[in-house]
Amino acid sequence: MPGYTHRSTLTAVSAVLALCTAVVVTGCAASGTGTPAAVASGANPPGALSSTTATPLPEKGVETTAAAPAPVPDAAEVGPVGTPTPLPPGASPPKALPPEAGAPAPLAAPAAGAPTTPKPPVAAPSPAAGAPAAEAPALTPAVQPAGLAQLPIAPKFDWKPDGPLSSQDVSGRKITLNECASIVGAVTWQQQGYRTATGNPAGQQLFSFPAPESAHAAYQQLLAAMDGCQESSRQLQARQAAPQDATAARTAATADGASWVRKWTGVGGMSAPDQQTNHLYALQQGAVLTLFQFDELNERPGPAHDVGTDASVLTALAALGTQH
Repeated sequence: MPGYTHRSTLTAVSAVLALCTAVVVTGCAASGTGTPAAVASGANPPGALSSTTATPLPEKGVETTAAAPAPVPDAAEVGPVGTPTPLPPGASPPKALPPEAGAPAPLAAPAAGAPTTPKPPVAAPSPAAGAPAAEAPALTPAVQPAGLAQLPIAPKFDWKPDGPLSSQDVSGRKITLNECASIVGAVTWQQQGYRTATGNPAGQQLFSFPAPESAHAAYQQLLAAMDGCQESSRQLQARQAAPQDATAARTAATADGASWVRKWTGVGGMSAPDQQTNHLYALQQGAVLTLFQFDELNERPGPAHDVGTDASVLTALAALGTQH
């Protein structure tokens, strides 16, 4: 039988009274003090209860004014103690003793059939029916490999995805495109990277704005920055004590887009420290800016790009922006 933990003094008095009542014929309470000499079969083993002074049983037919111990707890609380013996004829039922100072309050027994394990936490309420969910930015072929495959120059370079598509909130942030231009005022930024077989990088990018007006303002800033990219690049080369050989120019323009090429010796940081050619395409369509960039590094030779095809690349990018 498993051991039991020590009970309070009040519980010990209750157990002693129950035992004395059960063996009243043997005169257990006749002495009026002390602990019982033996433990009834089935009760808690010696040492399981605190020692205390037993309270005398009332004489037959006489109502006692002294407080009697509390009723014996049921078997679920103190273990099996047998069937209690009824009180002698005419004896008054015992009254409960007031709790001792500092004694812990007894725990209430659970109601019949009540669960003994704690209830699980209440789940947070789900959103109200019909409440609009957070709307994710729309993905178009302009930032997906399937769209890149529609560009007229794609077969020549055979770009492969370099990692998964990324999308992030850029509210209040400035996104630097290269050493010359940045995007300000966008809400979301999606991009998909690529590489050629020789390791030259490329990337599709899509910036979403709160309104067409803010997208147009960002596009105009981009045009001005890229048109001055040759001077900005040479100033950077001078600060880094590198050859000031940068050249940059527009290669094509459409109703909603433009493209540029820059040839220079990179100075590290955003660009590889090597002779290279950078290509950038940008379009504004409503509240969205679509960009496409790719590089040709001299140390990673591959098929050469013909800037004479840039107008057709801009047209293809514009068609991708209208697909959803």
